[in-house]
Amino acid sequence: MKYLIKDSILIFVLCIGGMGPALTQECAPPDAAEVLHAEQQRLSAQMKNDLDTMAQLLDDELVYVRNSAVVDSKTSYLDSMRKGDTVYEFIEHSNDSVRIYGCVAILTGQGKYDVRIGQKPLKLMLRYHSVWQKTKGQLRMVSWQATRMP
Repeated sequence: MKYLIKDSILIFVLCIGGMGPALTQECAPPDAAEVLHAEQQRLSAQMKNDLDTMAQLLDDELVYVRNSAVVDSKTSYLDSMRKGDTVYEFIEHSNDSVRIYGCVAILTGQGKYDVRIGQKPLKLMLRYHSVWQKTKGQLRMVSWQATRMP
């Protein structure tokens, strides 16, 4: 029993020690410029309806809360763009602010949107936040929330 406990502790310590490099590779802190660049890539891809770029920038676990309170996953969001249900004609963000917490960055700001939802044109002013996470050297958006400005 004494050897079993010793061996278990040794295996535990070796496993934890061996995971250190893997964990640091999994999660890396992004910098603000990198987050703002990724956001610009995403906005450009939205306006071009570039689904391949969007798929690379959006995390598989994406939660996308629209200003209408509709909640999309990565799949349902990309499907709405693919079908033409959501067409982004013009997007301009301003007052962007980036806060970084470990490997997660929260981007907040406001934006002007000219969009067609189900062929209905809308001009929107939104306050938003997007949450980005950098893992395995890749920055991906994991969450979006937008609210209409009066």
